[in-house]
Amino acid sequence: MSTQIDALNLEVLELRDDREPEALVAALAQLGQTHWLARWSFGYLVTRYDDVVALLRERRLHQASQLVAGLSGGDQATLSQLRRQSILSAEGETHTRLRRLVAAPFSPRAIDELRPFMRSYLDELLAHHGANEVLDLDVVDTFSHYPIAVICHHLGVDRADWSLFSEWAETTFLVFSSAIKGNEQRVVEHSKAFTRYCLALIDERRRHPGGDLLSQLIDVEASGDRLSSDELVSLVQAIIAAGTDTTRNQLATMMALVAREPERWGSLDVETTVEESLRYLNPIRFVIRRVETAFTYRDVDFPVGTLVAFNLSGVNRDDALFDEADVFDPTRDAARQHLSFSSGIHHCLGASLARAELQEALRVTQRHWTSIELREPVAWKSQQLAVWGASRVALRVQHR
Repeated sequence: MSTQIDALNLEVLELRDDREPEALVAALAQLGQTHWLARWSFGYLVTRYDDVVALLRERRLHQASQLVAGLSGGDQATLSQLRRQSILSAEGETHTRLRRLVAAPFSPRAIDELRPFMRSYLDELLAHHGANEVLDLDVVDTFSHYPIAVICHHLGVDRADWSLFSEWAETTFLVFSSAIKGNEQRVVEHSKAFTRYCLALIDERRRHPGGDLLSQLIDVEASGDRLSSDELVSLVQAIIAAGTDTTRNQLATMMALVAREPERWGSLDVETTVEESLRYLNPIRFVIRRVETAFTYRDVDFPVGTLVAFNLSGVNRDDALFDEADVFDPTRDAARQHLSFSSGIHHCLGASLARAELQEALRVTQRHWTSIELREPVAWKSQQLAVWGASRVALRVQHR
C-alpha cells in the first residue's frame, strides 16, 4: 500500500551560511541515513545515491530550474519578457531533438580539439613571471576569464567582445537562481542585448562559415532537421550560462583543495584529482524537477506539481560507493562515479568541456609552478547560491 508524500514524517533541510562547506555537505550526506527523502524549501529532496540515479531517469519528472526565479519572489511580469525555450529546460521530443542535433560538437573527441587553445591561453596568462619568482595571487581573480575565453573561442566570437560575453554569462544564470530577485530588469536588458548580438553573429556565419562551433551548429542536420535562428541563440545562451560560472567555481574549489596538501603538488594525477574535486565539493549541489504525471516510487505517491530536488553533493559522499567519503583523496579510483554532472537524459551536455578545462588548468599550473601554498583561509560563497564555490583562494606560488 502506497503513502502520499505529504503524509511522510521527514527531516527538514535548512541551508545555512554559518556552516563551513564541508560540514554542510557532510550534513547533506547524513540526511540519507534517516530516510531516502527529506523536506526543504522547494518541496522534497532525494537523499540517497541509488534513488537519485533512478529518479533522474524518471520521464514523468520534468526540469524545474526555470521555476526557481518565481519561487524566490522574482518579478514575473518583468521576467516574462525573456526567451523561455532552452535545452536547459526542454523536455520530451523537443529535448531529445535538440540533444541529437548538438551531441557531436560536444563529444569528448570534439572537445579535445580545444585543448591546444586552453593550454596556450593559460600559458600566456601565467608566463609573465621570471624563473624562481614568488607570486601572491587569488585563483578566483586570476582565472576568472578562462572559461568564457574557451567558450568564446569555440564559438568564434571576436576577442574584443569576450568581456561582453563574460558579463552576459554572469546574468544569464540568475534566471535559474534565487539571486534573481532585484536583478530582473538587468537580466532582461542583458538578454535582449545578447540576442541582438547573437542574431547578427549567426547571420554573419551563415554568409561566411568557419570551423567554429556556431558554424557547426548552423550546418548540423539530422534526418532533414536543422536548428532555427531562435534555437541557435537559445543554445549559445545555454552554453555560456551552464559552462562559465560552474567551471570558474570548480576551478577555484579544486585549487583550494589541492593547496591544503602542498607536498602532493608535483605528483598529482590530473584526471583523478579533477574527478575527486568534483565529487568532494561541486558547484551545483542540487538539481530540481517537477512531477508532470503522477507516479509511485518506493511505495510513495508523487502527485502532479510536486517539486523534487536531488541531493548531488550529499550522494557524492555515499559511504557505500566511496571509502572514507568525507576525505578528499586525489588518488581515489572511484571518484568518477560522482553525480556532479547529474544523470539521465539531462546529464550535463558540457561535461566533457568542463573536464577538459579543469584538467588543462591543473596541468598547466603544475608545469608553471614548482610549489603552492595557501596564504590565508579560503573564503566561500553563500550557501544560498545555485552555483557555488570559493570566492577567494589566496595562494603563494613559485614559478619554475
